[in-house]
Amino acid sequence: MRNKKLEARQRFDVRMLLFYASVPVLLGLLLFHIMQMQWFEHDKYALQANQNRLNIVPVLPVRGEIIDAHGKGLAINRIAYRIVLIPERVEHLNATLNILAEMLVWTPAKFALIHKRIQRARRPDRPVLLDDKLQWLNVAPLAARLHHLPGVDVEAGSYRQYPYAELTSHLIGYLSLARKKDMDAGYLPTEFIGRTGVEKSFELKLHGQPGHQQEEVDARGRRVAVVKRAPPVMGDQIQLALDIDIQKAAADALGERTGAVVVMDVRTGDIIAMLSKPGYDTNRFITGLESEQWNAWLNNPERPLLNRATQAAYPPASTFKLVTALGALKNGIRLANGSAFCPGYLELADRKLHCWKHRGHGKVTLNSALIQSCDVYFYQLGDQLGMAAISDTAHELGLGEKTQIDLSPEARGIIPTHQPYMMAAFKSSHTKRKKWYRGETMITAIGQGLLTVTPLQMARLAAAIANGGKVLKPQLLAGSQAEVLHQVDIKPEQLQKIQQAMRGVVLNPHGTAHRVLSKAAWAVAGKTGTAQVVKIRRNEKKELSKDELLRRHRDHAWFMGYAPYDKPKIAIAVFVEHGGHGGSSAGPVAAAIIETMAAKQQVNISKGETP
Repeated sequence: MRNKKLEARQRFDVRMLLFYASVPVLLGLLLFHIMQMQWFEHDKYALQANQNRLNIVPVLPVRGEIIDAHGKGLAINRIAYRIVLIPERVEHLNATLNILAEMLVWTPAKFALIHKRIQRARRPDRPVLLDDKLQWLNVAPLAARLHHLPGVDVEAGSYRQYPYAELTSHLIGYLSLARKKDMDAGYLPTEFIGRTGVEKSFELKLHGQPGHQQEEVDARGRRVAVVKRAPPVMGDQIQLALDIDIQKAAADALGERTGAVVVMDVRTGDIIAMLSKPGYDTNRFITGLESEQWNAWLNNPERPLLNRATQAAYPPASTFKLVTALGALKNGIRLANGSAFCPGYLELADRKLHCWKHRGHGKVTLNSALIQSCDVYFYQLGDQLGMAAISDTAHELGLGEKTQIDLSPEARGIIPTHQPYMMAAFKSSHTKRKKWYRGETMITAIGQGLLTVTPLQMARLAAAIANGGKVLKPQLLAGSQAEVLHQVDIKPEQLQKIQQAMRGVVLNPHGTAHRVLSKAAWAVAGKTGTAQVVKIRRNEKKELSKDELLRRHRDHAWFMGYAPYDKPKIAIAVFVEHGGHGGSSAGPVAAAIIETMAAKQQVNISKGETP
């Protein structure tokens, strides 16, 4: 028993001896490591400590939505996820991008676009957008591996969607990522900016204010914690006066044809519809448009990127006879209160100016000449009125100048004025002639020659005739106050003569719009026009098919007017490019719009609402 105790004591002493011997060794190793960290590796660990710092990261605002007059979304936000990358936190950029490309199935074109986007980043400490509009199932595998991909992050957010993309493309516009000049103005590289349409015009209201959050990040750039957050301010919602149902009705009636439609409230100037066809898919711009698609749009002979309602100007044809008639009444021209005889042509020196009706209209007055659109009568009326008075009347009615609508760019159109102007016009068209001839005044009086207008200008002209001579600023926003730019100086009884003639265009059996609009749900007053097209260039002839050449040689078709006749609500301008005759081609589009508006009003009345 005693021996066992002795053996146990000896084993304990050995263990204690080993412990006492190992403690100095361990303390020595610890001291050596401390000395190594403090003296030999001080700079390395000091740098890592400094890099474990607070970082301020911007938080993007949610863009305000755009809705129509009845609350239907025209530009809305959808919940989605986005992937961003901060270049300065990524050690091996190409390897990281290759991993992301494999996980997210990027195409080579998209990979090249993203790589270029990173190279263009002006500040390597700011996030660069890599991918957007992703659902959780797409990003979940990546989110689980973020600890292996420093500098890459998955963010919850929203993306822009246009439910009626091609239908409203020219009016609503589109967004795209910030460019160099935008970043110079204070935008972040991951922000979207309005480029055209309402998105551009009301950018400051729609955009909102970015917020920020302070993040603690480690030496590898990985977020450790969010220390402080200042939330962003959402952009304002924009409600337009546009009625998407009327826009649809116009588009359906226009069909596959090229053209433009504008519907305006004659009392306020509200734009109820503004259509330009063909349109384009604005949703394609959100995460970067492919160059092939952009080039296809640019090279398309139908020019889908052009807003024909505001940016393109065309000869107004016989719709301009209203301007000539108003000018003649204002200036007391004798023929405006008399009559003329139309044999189908007018002899002028050694040539003949023909009427559209080769057999002629016989004896006509101002009223019947407008109803039947007699060219010969207006040749004579324009000759008596003179180019200066025609020009002054056109400008007073808002032609030849921008309407001041909150959309850019906008065409002015051309209203010939005085001889120096015409000399410049001839010089620009490589014509040596410098004299302005009587025949050119006559041609201008019926809406041909150098004269051009936009569909928006013609809708405003119709509204001015309907509302008593008020030239309004077109309003895009719902609830805007009417803004009268100027009042036309004309007597009410003179304006009434024009209104009665416009009603006769539809109501009279000889009227040029009688067949398509006489049975419309509302009583319509209007004027048709058939504009001669310019000659097709030789190089274009080689590129176009036979059917396309035949179409390009057809005249342009116009209809402009207002309804209801007794209590005007809306003014309409319809332009059909190469549509042929105004009454048969543009008139049915106006009829479809009026039928839709009348049906909507009936529904409102049945609900007890005020129409």
